[in-house]
Amino acid sequence: MAARRILQVSARAFVSPVAGGSAARSGGNPVTIFSPSPSTKLTPEFRSRLAQTCAWESVVVEPCQEDSTVSQFSFFMPSGEEVSFCAHAAIGACSFLANETAVMSADGSPLMQHSKHNEHVVTFIAAQERQKKYNALVRGREAELFMECEHYESACDKYGSTLSHFLEEIGLNEDDIDDNDAMPTFLNSSVARPKTLIPVKSADRLHAATAPTNATKFQQMCESIDSTGLYLYDSSSTMNIECRQFPKSSGYAEDPATGIAAGALVASLHRCKMNSSGDPDDSVSTMTTILQGTAMRRPSQIKVKIDDYTTSSTSTSTSNPSHSGNVKISYAGLVQFDHVKYLDETELS
Repeated sequence: MAARRILQVSARAFVSPVAGGSAARSGGNPVTIFSPSPSTKLTPEFRSRLAQTCAWESVVVEPCQEDSTVSQFSFFMPSGEEVSFCAHAAIGACSFLANETAVMSADGSPLMQHSKHNEHVVTFIAAQERQKKYNALVRGREAELFMECEHYESACDKYGSTLSHFLEEIGLNEDDIDDNDAMPTFLNSSVARPKTLIPVKSADRLHAATAPTNATKFQQMCESIDSTGLYLYDSSSTMNIECRQFPKSSGYAEDPATGIAAGALVASLHRCKMNSSGDPDDSVSTMTTILQGTAMRRPSQIKVKIDDYTTSSTSTSTSNPSHSGNVKISYAGLVQFDHVKYLDETELS
């Protein structure tokens, strides 16, 4: 039996449009896209093995067996763990599908320039949420992903010792934090997986933070508050917000661009704005630019837009107040393709 051949595309999603020189070659969040031929059937174990060859997240793009008009995306961490969704991997995969012909040159190397005039709509399902379809509009190198999902918030104990312990682990202290009740402070916020939002007083103090000193301890601390990572943001800005993410356990200490964390932050800021306006159903469309990866020299930009937010429930429990709502959200960013090759199944043996 002939070995299976799988197209492997190395890309970066959410690349900053203002990055130049070496920054342009390193900006954005790396993602590996695996695209087997339509006749190739992969087992869950084989998909996981593919993911474990990567230093960052990956996505396996396959035909959807239930609907031939859409694709199926399987999202993975470098550990081989499959996750329900990964925004930058989805953006990268959609851009690849829309530009597949342009990405491949005659000798198999990637082409960096794509037409800005062609528009393609890519529809896909996530392998772990097969009942939901996602759409992305791809315009050349830019892809915009549209989602409808539940936004959930749950307050952490910011008045206890836990916050100070987290700050100590990343080289900050409580004087660096903007403890303003109008802003999300030490709050778990989720549009896919919970991220812990922490407002920092300035971009300088944000970039003074350091990666967790003890990865095992940090993972246990995140698990103790049901978080998948800390998302720090500069609270002195409202439209162009510098952010950093330290994930719970992803195989790397810091993430250069985190779509679902950016979405959670913007959703929480939008809900705060709704509350301050006194109109719980205020759903005016807003666009926020998230800047990430600066401290890593991987400059990234994520444009997040809230098209609609409807509050569904609120708990006023003094021990753990929480909120949830239904949100229509979109993510837009540039994708850069770096390398293309064919992977033989024997290479994984």
